[in-house]
Amino acid sequence: MKTFKTACPLDCFDVCSIEVDMKEGKLTAVRGDAGDPITKGFLCKKGNSLLERLNHRTRVTTPLKKVEGQWITISWEKAIQEIGDALLEIKTTHGSDSLIHYSESGHGGLLKNIDTAFFSGYGGVTTPEGSLCWGAGIEAQLLDFGDVLGHDPHDHLNAETILVWGRNPSFTNVHLVPFLKEAQKKGAKLVVIDPVRTATAALADYYYQVKPEADGDLALAMAKIILQEGKYDTAFVETHCIGFSGFKEFIDGLQLSQLIKATGLTEEEVYQLTAVYSQQKPSCIILGYGLQRYRRGGNNIRFIDALGALTGNLGLSGGGVSYANRSIAKFIDWDYIKNHPPLSPTFKRPLFSKYVLEEKKDKIQGIFVTKSNVVLQLPNTQRAIEAFKSIPFKVVIDHFITDTAALSDYILPCTGIYEEEDFMFSSMWHSYFTHTEKILPAPKNTKHEFEIFHLLAEYMEMKDFLRNYSDPQRYLERGLAPLLEKLDCNLEAIKGKRLKLEVGDIPWQDKQFATPSKRFEFILPQQDVLEKSTIDKPHYPLQFLTLHPKASLHSQHFIDIEENRLPEAFVNKSTLEKWHLKEGQEAMLISPQGELKVKILIDDGVGHDIVISYEGWWLKNQGVNSLTPEGVSDIGDQAIYNNCRCKIAAI
Repeated sequence: MKTFKTACPLDCFDVCSIEVDMKEGKLTAVRGDAGDPITKGFLCKKGNSLLERLNHRTRVTTPLKKVEGQWITISWEKAIQEIGDALLEIKTTHGSDSLIHYSESGHGGLLKNIDTAFFSGYGGVTTPEGSLCWGAGIEAQLLDFGDVLGHDPHDHLNAETILVWGRNPSFTNVHLVPFLKEAQKKGAKLVVIDPVRTATAALADYYYQVKPEADGDLALAMAKIILQEGKYDTAFVETHCIGFSGFKEFIDGLQLSQLIKATGLTEEEVYQLTAVYSQQKPSCIILGYGLQRYRRGGNNIRFIDALGALTGNLGLSGGGVSYANRSIAKFIDWDYIKNHPPLSPTFKRPLFSKYVLEEKKDKIQGIFVTKSNVVLQLPNTQRAIEAFKSIPFKVVIDHFITDTAALSDYILPCTGIYEEEDFMFSSMWHSYFTHTEKILPAPKNTKHEFEIFHLLAEYMEMKDFLRNYSDPQRYLERGLAPLLEKLDCNLEAIKGKRLKLEVGDIPWQDKQFATPSKRFEFILPQQDVLEKSTIDKPHYPLQFLTLHPKASLHSQHFIDIEENRLPEAFVNKSTLEKWHLKEGQEAMLISPQGELKVKILIDDGVGHDIVISYEGWWLKNQGVNSLTPEGVSDIGDQAIYNNCRCKIAAI
């Protein structure tokens, strides 16, 4: 019996530690690593299904080519030749920038980033910038703090008050929940702020049902009360912050009653929340990503960051405003990983369809997709499909025939976790990392991306790429050189191990921020920063929110949902009655972008005039992004999924 240490590759906060037992070449057990101080031996349903996905009956295990609308199997030699010829033809005839490389985070691991180095070596291609996921919040914290760092989960146990704001860890960050419960046992008050009374809200000592997009209004109302009552930390503000006078001047010009009205909360609730947060220190705020998926999403985060500064809860054990944690990413040589990309065009990721169909109409000749189910994840699904179809040459690397792969010309099958070596880490939560070993043989005709791009480079005679990215071991050694230097070891020393990067559990403890001023920088907003979306409210009076499901990472685990099963949409009883509907009834949700047939269910945890559904449904079940709008946030070029208005038509 041999036990291997590995980790979950899903794009999740937890990056769970996994142990795999092998005996006589056969896998006998998969379980969470009980010795991991973060994930503590527990795997969620998504992690437990990793092996099942590898053995799935519909997994693609040989290269596929579409001929007259039908998939045929072809050899790797023929696939590499035909794709290589097409890439060379595109570059020679139209220029390398007429090819889009579209990549996301569908499978974690550093080695999977070899695609970036390849396309830089190809000559520079058009790539997306911005985010479908967290970009507005990242940019907000870069402006406020200079970097995006989160407190170690164990430090939350030192808090007197914990605000979980717009986050449902019971579904999306399950290993945070035991820390929250333990903090409560030690006397901390758990506060949840969310438009939906989530499973996490059920655990809370206080729950505040803020209106969608009003998180910034709530933060400003709290800031105004703190300032009016003189309860802010003057020493911290004067010594460690910049821009306070301008921020205070802006706050002084706001009407508290209007701010409170915008939140949907009562005056008593807002004063209570403010007192709990500002007077029971240390207080920490744990932020989610939904509240920054609006046109003013970046400012929403910046207003909340300001609360941490006003109350002196920054650089303090048990405090902080934790949104993500990019501590490990700083110890990766991204210049090497990216292969010194030449200056080439970019487009705003949420505006892919506009870029292809309007801005560069007929210019884009090819798209190469890695680690993404792009047409399902982009807003305004039908327009995304139109844009994708309009591109003459399309290649996807994936494990399955996803909705994106189904629209492509070639599918190249890749290996997955347990079948490959890699380096796993999180930029979202804790500072643990794992070198994952190859445990199982991959299906005969699947290949790791490193080999796929090597074969293409050899055929296309990309000599510089082949010289600088000669083999996976060298890639990891070069890419991880800053980390290995910090650890004072070589790659062999971390193989098969789960380690913590010792960067300090409390960001900014020395009060030296990474901003140009070395201080926390208050937002200096304009008056129109509070203007909310008014998208067709008279005709589309309901707010449509798409939440992350518990049992799937985006669309990955919806593959086995039976065809034509309708997505569920949840409303409270009052909204149901207002629209003269019955629970279980089929109905059509209609937005300016499209229609979505759903099954209506009651959830009285949903706020008034709000409809929620869970994202990830495949097109066979009508993906929920059929309704969501294209557009970008105020900063960070973030998708604005939650600025979606709709109405209901009974069927």
